[in-house]
Amino acid sequence: MYTLHGVPDWGSQVIHMALAELAVPFRFNRLDWDAGDFDAPAFRALNPFGRVPVLETPDGAIFETAAILLYLTERHGQLAPAPGTPDRAGFLIWFIFVTNQLHPGAMTLIHPELPGGEAVQEQVSTETHQRLRTQLAALNHLAENEAPWWLSPDRPSATSLYVLMLLRWIKSFPAIAAHSIASQDYPALHRMASGLENRSAIRATLTAEGIEGPAFSNPPGPAP
Repeated sequence: MYTLHGVPDWGSQVIHMALAELAVPFRFNRLDWDAGDFDAPAFRALNPFGRVPVLETPDGAIFETAAILLYLTERHGQLAPAPGTPDRAGFLIWFIFVTNQLHPGAMTLIHPELPGGEAVQEQVSTETHQRLRTQLAALNHLAENEAPWWLSPDRPSATSLYVLMLLRWIKSFPAIAAHSIASQDYPALHRMASGLENRSAIRATLTAEGIEGPAFSNPPGPAP
């Protein structure tokens, strides 16, 4: 059995969804930031940087979201093209694009004060917002015109599940409300989000994390 250490509606969500889709036994260990769980010696022994997600596996503890997802896809033979298949290279390119470009951008949109302080946070948020729109347009073009199965609305993948989580973040949690980005602006990604969020495994994950409604295709906007 796996143990997933995480927090509802944080970065562990994509791993939570992947485990549910794989239909493998796992336990979700809910951590509490305010209670100091991230600095507890037992957790730091699993991840010295004190971040989630962390997945305890038969091969030891794994941290870093991309590493966990690739481990799960290879171990269970699902949620990604198999190594050696024709669409593996394209999957890897765009999976790394999501992890290395979209994810950091989404985090900067949420916390634009971190790169340079509050004095420049509006400029940082503006530039990040523009860059994310360009990147999402490229991903939407791929989904619309090449239609790889791993960006489809009816078959989840490690990439599409990751994108779902980020679509929620950039709509609901930007520090500057005007920079909220709706999936409706990217029709292929919106169809993907609308289709996948209604799968039973995804709905079960959202329920377990206390989230209701169209969590990815049309989540609430940022609080004023």
